Amino acid sequence: MKNILKVRMLGGFTLEYKGKELVLDRNNVSKTTQLFQLLLLHTQDGGISKAALIDALYGRSDVENKNGSLNNTIFRLRKQLTAAGLPESSYININGGMCTWDPDIETSVDVCDFKQTIESARHEKSQKTKMEIYAKAWKLYTGEFLPDMMGEDWAAVENIACRDMYFDCVEELCHYLKTEEKFEELYRVAHSAAEIYPFYDWQIWEIDSLIGMSRYKDGLDVYKRTTKLMFDELGLSPSAGMLERFKLMGERTSQAAGAIEDIKYRLREKESIEGAYYCTYPSFVDVYHVFGRMMERTGMSVFLMLCTLDFINIETDDENQKYYSELLRESIQKAVRKGDFYTRYNIQQYLVMLIGITQENCTLVSKRINKEFNKRLTRRKNVSIDYYVASLGEVCND
Repeated sequence: MKNILKVRMLGGFTLEYKGKELVLDRNNVSKTTQLFQLLLLHTQDGGISKAALIDALYGRSDVENKNGSLNNTIFRLRKQLTAAGLPESSYININGGMCTWDPDIETSVDVCDFKQTIESARHEKSQKTKMEIYAKAWKLYTGEFLPDMMGEDWAAVENIACRDMYFDCVEELCHYLKTEEKFEELYRVAHSAAEIYPFYDWQIWEIDSLIGMSRYKDGLDVYKRTTKLMFDELGLSPSAGMLERFKLMGERTSQAAGAIEDIKYRLREKESIEGAYYCTYPSFVDVYHVFGRMMERTGMSVFLMLCTLDFINIETDDENQKYYSELLRESIQKAVRKGDFYTRYNIQQYLVMLIGITQENCTLVSKRINKEFNKRLTRRKNVSIDYYVASLGEVCND
């Protein structure tokens, strides 16, 4: 059995030789570690030039003798590799300005295998075989390329290149598996992609697979987790694709007819909360449509109020934005009447629907919100709320 140096760069950096994990350097971003990673990254394409190594390792530094610094780093790396437990060798062959890894020490580098597999899939003519090869590439991609090295230019460039290859691979697989109605496989592929890249809408494919298996409750759970994550971390509302699937799942999870008392019990609010009724953005959109229709028939007066946090020319971090957003939510809850509705549009804005009110009284509502907000304001005072008010009739006509 051959002794192979197994190298993982996707999802982290680890080395294994003869079944044991090797520790090269306690500092994962040291120059010797980076040199080793760059050499291994080019084991299948003829090596890497000294000029490219100097640019990657010392391009942004003020080192005067960069060639001498590289030679010193090579010397130190050789000593570290021997101390780590690899067999005696020069490890790095230098010929004609090109640096290559010693071929006598066989390596298996996951990122090289991944890229080679992607290229093989791209050149395959048979659709079925192409998808089988893409499935192998998907399994190889266990995480981002060297996530701890993103501060280095060379690693960031490689990270993005690998990410784009992975996205192409997953997109191709998801389309194929959905068309073939292989929903369990689709779920595994999409769920894995969403775990690695939670902000790129892979959850849409995940939900599609669950809809395909009639697992609507699980699909709704994915929707709720994803929309919460997107709002909490990025301040974003659900995408059009997510909203479309939310409505579809809602239609398909309608409960069977039951006794009127059971229905009344299920419709009852689970807890009595004073003030305005908070609902999710998709629900608010539905309420908006309902009252838009009611206005046409009854002439009811309904106004839409947009409340926007204004940080008055100051920079604020995510933590502070979340803090002030929650203060505004509490203030609206307290200041607005029980028969009105509100939702969070993004981290700095809330939408309030005011039922049976005049334009003049909307100003009173904004004053009540301001009063409640200022009562809760314990941090810096240079934060205010801007208001925009429009009749629902005007909004609908626009």
